[in-house]
Amino acid sequence: MNLRKLKHGGLGAVMASLAFDGVHAAVPASTWQFVPTPLEWESWPQYCRVQWTRWTGGLDLESRPAYSATEQENWRATIGGKTYDGLHHWCASMHYLSRSRGLSDPAKRKFMLGQAWLDAEFSYSRAEPQSPVFPNMSVTVAQIKLDMMETEYAIDVLRRSIEAQPSRVEHYGMLANIFRRQGNLEEALKVLNAANLAVSGTSAEIQYNLGLINLERGDYPAALGSAQAAYRLGYPLPWLKDKLTQLGVWKD
Repeated sequence: MNLRKLKHGGLGAVMASLAFDGVHAAVPASTWQFVPTPLEWESWPQYCRVQWTRWTGGLDLESRPAYSATEQENWRATIGGKTYDGLHHWCASMHYLSRSRGLSDPAKRKFMLGQAWLDAEFSYSRAEPQSPVFPNMSVTVAQIKLDMMETEYAIDVLRRSIEAQPSRVEHYGMLANIFRRQGNLEEALKVLNAANLAVSGTSAEIQYNLGLINLERGDYPAALGSAQAAYRLGYPLPWLKDKLTQLGVWKD
């Protein structure tokens, strides 16, 4: 089992936004029968696919793989039994959230977002804070609460996740972005500096975001230092370098 891929490969990926069509309407958690579309199935990380089939037997999904009891148990051991047993609801919540964002009707959007929360909360309330999927789960919960206009709840969830697993980067980036959108650049900077310290400066993404925040703050020397560190670490997007070049700060 590749734990590195588990931590960083898939849960932050963009899920497809799908229109409400009646077929995929949310159902109460007590009669949980979430069925992913083929596109949603492909966007899921492997453990979501495996765990979903454990609970549903592959309900209504054509050509589903058959996962062995050994693979089930391997994932359960990797993720942690208590977290794994409730994982299917969180896996569904990611898609309900994406579906809600594709709806123009406010009532339908609210309904779908409510289903996302019911499923996410089911898994989150049962999750072990030290599970390798806990930071990713926390980000999903925070995203849902942000869409529900409950910003303080989202912030609390992310802070709890950071406290539980300070060496992971997912939760820092989202928390910093919340503060940035609020216009609180100093708090966003504080969060990103804590993240950079926690990972000993080894995250290209954190370095890049530090560069963006410092650029927005007008601290060009700090922005340049972070940008150079990000690109040394292999960050692929050139926007920050291009902007600093335009300002005469970055000189090759």
